[in-house]
Amino acid sequence: MIEPTAGTVEQCPFCRRTIRGTAEICPHCGAERRFGPTLRESVLTFAAGVTAGPVFMLLIGAGTQLAVLAGAIGGLIGFFIAHSRHAGDRWMKPPDKS
Repeated sequence: MIEPTAGTVEQCPFCRRTIRGTAEICPHCGAERRFGPTLRESVLTFAAGVTAGPVFMLLIGAGTQLAVLAGAIGGLIGFFIAHSRHAGDRWMKPPDKS
């Protein structure tokens, strides 16, 4: 049997078994390689931006129109923060089998 070259295999970060370097899902434990944020991460940072901007504007007394504008800008900033923070490949835990 021909052994694969060292550059084409890697270890799963959860079960530590050898998998192909191009694998998207570990065949042993079910861990998944993801690129970018999950839906939960995107929604969470978007919601934080949408609420933090208007709250700050209303606290300083800037008015409702500026609070709405700050909410829109905060939502966009939150979305971009989620996508820049999780811009690389990462492995997600396998789902619980219970």
